[in-house]
Amino acid sequence: MNKKVKIFIDSSSTFNKEFLKKNNVSVIPLSLSDMNNQVYSDDGTNMNPNILFKEIANGNKFRTSATPLGALMTTIEDALDEYDVVYFIPISHGLSSQWNQARMIEEDHPGKFFVIKSTSAALANEFVLYKLIGLIKTKKEPKEIVKECEDYYLNTDTYFSCEDISDLLRGGRVTAGIVKIIKMLKLKPIILLDTKNQRAGMSKNYQDAISKIIDNINKDYDKNLSSDDIEHLGIYYSGYEDTKKDFILNSVSKAFNYPKEKILIRWVPTIVLAHTRKGAYGITVATKTPHKKREIKVD
Repeated sequence: MNKKVKIFIDSSSTFNKEFLKKNNVSVIPLSLSDMNNQVYSDDGTNMNPNILFKEIANGNKFRTSATPLGALMTTIEDALDEYDVVYFIPISHGLSSQWNQARMIEEDHPGKFFVIKSTSAALANEFVLYKLIGLIKTKKEPKEIVKECEDYYLNTDTYFSCEDISDLLRGGRVTAGIVKIIKMLKLKPIILLDTKNQRAGMSKNYQDAISKIIDNINKDYDKNLSSDDIEHLGIYYSGYEDTKKDFILNSVSKAFNYPKEKILIRWVPTIVLAHTRKGAYGITVATKTPHKKREIKVD
């Protein structure tokens, strides 16, 4: 008998609404709170990029947090009443307590609720979602599916940069090394998202940043990355002019010999924009084989 399966992601992930609807995937919103301690659900209605940018322009500041535990429990347990198996892909366990909260719920529902230990967010989580859906169709055991999804993070590579790093510094979302350099030099950081944000270089402008991000990705694969090895490739951006977006798209397509029409284009998730602000951009690639730095144990 086929098991009824439900999938959840959280709002740190990029996604296509029609794809989610078609595959019975729902989004669990993370939370934001402003300087007046007003709490917003990152659900696209109470909070979205336009609302966030307007509030920031008016001088408001935001902190982010996991989904309230009670709301998370209710959402998962309601799904468990209806479905045989429930999967959840949260934001990286190194960036939020979301995974730890979900693990507590998982312990209360062994064999039914499964949390994937993410080491990323945004496009990487969307690519892992594709992997999860494909594995479910193979009818493998849930524990095996979870392990393969966690291993698949070793096949993803995510770099980003932003025009305004003030909230990343204030929120502790970057390492001490980045903080020191930012204070010394008026440059923009290039950040590798691998469990936590890690310094991966500096740039003079977005053209320089994209060139260096592409170079970093190639180095991660010992300069042997070919278009045949790429399963998914995407860029994300956040409210800047089309010329900038087109430059990123054209640069990525040319560098990896990958058709532009196959490159996913996504907005940066609102929960990420609370730290990177308007002007953030990045590249994520998912490949058939892990790159050299990802051949490590996921603990």
